[in-house]
Amino acid sequence: TPKISTTKSTRGGVVISYGKVTGAKSYRIYRKTSKSADWVKLADVSGKTTYTDKSAKKGTTYYYTVRAFNGSYKSGYSSNGVKIKDIY
Repeated sequence: TPKISTTKSTRGGVVISYGKVTGAKSYRIYRKTSKSADWVKLADVSGKTTYTDKSAKKGTTYYYTVRAFNGSYKSGYSSNGVKIKDIY
């Protein structure tokens, strides 16, 4: 399971950094706006351990989580995610 190491709010969006998973070919980034909401897929990322959510809106609280993929295998993910508040 990939672990989100940092989230940072910038003028360009929310930058999410996560740990590399051995054998992973890609990572899927998910976002939600409340603890009880369903996860929404934002992007599939290959070869990087950072992603910038350029669609994040100022004044909104977000939760992010990441899942690793290797072919048909998919890792677990943090069901609580990492919360970021007070977008730039």
